[in-house]
Amino acid sequence: MTTSLGASVTATARRVASDPLVRTASPLVLNTGANALLGVAFWMVAARQFDASAVATNTALIAAMATLSGISQLNLNQGLAVLVPRSGERARTVILRSYGAVSAFGLVVLGVFLGLVLPHLELSSVLDSPERLAWFVVGVLTLNLFALQDAALIALRRGGVVPIENTVYGAAKLLLLLPFVAVMPAFGIFAAWVLPMVLLVPLVSGLLVLRQPPAAPRGDPPPGRDGVGSLALDYVGYLFNVSTTMAFPVVALELLPPLEAAVFSVAWLTSFTIDLLAFHVGTALTVEASYGHDSGALRRSVLLRALPLVVAVAGAAALAAPLILDLYGSVYGEQGAAALRILLCATVARSLVTFAVADARAHRRIGYVVAVRALCSTTALVLAVVLTPRLGLEGLALAWLGAQVLGAVVALPRLLRRSSSPEVARA
Repeated sequence: MTTSLGASVTATARRVASDPLVRTASPLVLNTGANALLGVAFWMVAARQFDASAVATNTALIAAMATLSGISQLNLNQGLAVLVPRSGERARTVILRSYGAVSAFGLVVLGVFLGLVLPHLELSSVLDSPERLAWFVVGVLTLNLFALQDAALIALRRGGVVPIENTVYGAAKLLLLLPFVAVMPAFGIFAAWVLPMVLLVPLVSGLLVLRQPPAAPRGDPPPGRDGVGSLALDYVGYLFNVSTTMAFPVVALELLPPLEAAVFSVAWLTSFTIDLLAFHVGTALTVEASYGHDSGALRRSVLLRALPLVVAVAGAAALAAPLILDLYGSVYGEQGAAALRILLCATVARSLVTFAVADARAHRRIGYVVAVRALCSTTALVLAVVLTPRLGLEGLALAWLGAQVLGAVVALPRLLRRSSSPEVARA
């Protein structure tokens, strides 16, 4: 009996380990866990060392940086998951051209934001000196490259480097908080976020470019076009996603009082960690489908292995919501537990949207990607405007939940398809 049970467990472990989705996603899941621990530590120290107003404005500043970076990345942080596997020996050229295009477009986006948008935002009172503006510009441009180099590592099946790099980054920004609270009490959180990236990007990207890309395995990628039109349409879908996902703390700052905005921002960042878990699994799905693995099997693996993990992590975090937020200070636990639980429920629904979009991107069904992203984005923003004035930070959280549930209803039928052939027939 014991021998039979041991053999069964061994066989199951080998089958799971041989799953291409598990193989690619495992280091990314590890990265999410490490980032979560270091992220909690970072914001716990920030919330206790900086006043609530500084936490709210710096969180909004980081969200604005992430939003501008997301816009200027031209969706290549996700597009590389398709382009690199299909490019073979030209992978290095594709990566370098992506770096150049994103950096050039980033300067344009920054020019528009600083000249036309920033003067009308509350953030203008924070970015009130040339030195702080320089920090912000460098932050956006560096975050672009930081995101692209991680995407390139994953697409090249070198995802094992990603958790190492991000752990070093998370530890470095945490260590910088304490000296920066004395030097820059109103701006130190943002500065601690940016400086380690500036140091890490040249090192990691240099190693990435110098090493030869691995040989692609046998297998035909899903049919589809990779031209400028397809990439541009995919970028439109990404803009819908960025307009809500990365900008919601900014929305909170505009619609809520400063203390409630700070509480929502901490709850949002906590729930967003689980969103990253689903995002990384979705990236692994896109990569492996683009290398030619069976899409039906990959979708089944997502539903049977990744979705239960997301549900378990979100459920555990929901049960511990007051304790998690108390780490940042008693006011966060008292006022933010309900909002955090709502946001955690939304992460489960959003994971289905993420997985369906990843599968559609691998098959170059970009119209589907745009439609789902537009639906979720517009619904979230409309509900935020309607519910937040009436229900406060819980209303903003409910707006996000409603949008993700609607998106999940649209996404689920795609994930339940068993065959890969319908996509091929239409491509």
